Amino acid sequence: MKAEVKTMSDVQNVTPCGKCSCVIMYKTEHCVFCDPAAEILENALSSFGVPSSAIVEVDVESGDDCGCGTDDVSMLPTIKICDSRITGLPDEQMLNDAVIRAIMKDCFCE
Repeated sequence: MKAEVKTMSDVQNVTPCGKCSCVIMYKTEHCVFCDPAAEILENALSSFGVPSSAIVEVDVESGDDCGCGTDDVSMLPTIKICDSRITGLPDEQMLNDAVIRAIMKDCFCE
């Protein structure tokens, strides 16, 4: 069962730090590891009570980057959780650590 995530057309809010979301996943339709990475990300977020609706997916081929920019995305998938950047198929512990650090900030997923 695939969780519902926001796409660029759904995003209209900006976080206090100016990003389109606290959790951003950069991907393309043809990315082999993007779906498994999204599943690992959703599991990591749900284990800390963060809904999958906090994820904004950015298709780097569409040209719609919501102002968050894709210039620093050199590998897919790329996941940004607050100020952490994880590329490739993510390690569960790395994601958990990034989520914990982000949750500690008052502004996370407001």
